[in-house]
Amino acid sequence: MFFAALYLAVMELTYPINLVGIESDVERGDVLTRDGEYLGVWTFIKDEDNETGVLHFVADGESEPMFTENVPVLSSGMRTGMAMSDLCRSIRDWHET
Repeated sequence: MFFAALYLAVMELTYPINLVGIESDVERGDVLTRDGEYLGVWTFIKDEDNETGVLHFVADGESEPMFTENVPVLSSGMRTGMAMSDLCRSIRDWHET
């Protein structure tokens, strides 16, 4: 939650749901709303041997993923982008209800 204020001070949160750090090729980061509300964390688990991966969202205060999206081909930026978009849509729908 401290980090939400820090993110707001140094970067613009463009989207309704933001996976902070995903563009930096890290494996884990915060999930923030456009207003800087901290919702939880995302993780990207890559299986380099099979060129696949899984994106998870774990809500604040929880220990298990609430939403999961598969990335069937790691080398496809389009497939990864679609998985991120689907994950963000699920998080947004959950947050808005």
